[in-house]
Amino acid sequence: MRPRLEGSRFADMYRIRYTLYMSSGSLISRRRRELGLTQGQLAELADTSRERINTYERERVSPQADTLERVLASMQSELTAVPALTFEERRSLAISTAVAAKLRANPTAVMEKARQNIGKMRSIGPSEQRWVDVWESLLALGAGHVEALLTSTDQFARDLRQSSPFAGVLNEEERRDTLKELQR
Repeated sequence: MRPRLEGSRFADMYRIRYTLYMSSGSLISRRRRELGLTQGQLAELADTSRERINTYERERVSPQADTLERVLASMQSELTAVPALTFEERRSLAISTAVAAKLRANPTAVMEKARQNIGKMRSIGPSEQRWVDVWESLLALGAGHVEALLTSTDQFARDLRQSSPFAGVLNEEERRDTLKELQR
């Protein structure tokens, strides 16, 4: 009998962040283990052999992109290409990641600072209003959601960080220390 993922807790698409240092074999293995599947079960889902899955996971053979996409899709995952971050986006992400660390350490103070800044941003003018409204809604969801967004690399987070209400959360020394790690 073929294992089924539909209607289970795995039915939603699952995104795996693939980095330069991650092999296709480790991607397959990691996701398979997260789902609690055996190599044989994955092979049935992906319409291939257990031996082939084993060779991918042991990195004896690298699957072609379309094969990797099919194997990941059988585990309700997708393979997508995301444009590399520009220097400005990496800078923004580094600052936001430092803010996220302060948010974890003192959520009440950081969230209050953001709310105060939103009040100031509202007085700037209509060009910022769209993002101010989005940030205000996100702050209402709580610190966990805000932290996830601050450290996300998806396009929405990249755009949103350009109008961040977290000015003043980091002092000048913290900003300098964060930015000196960054290379063009």
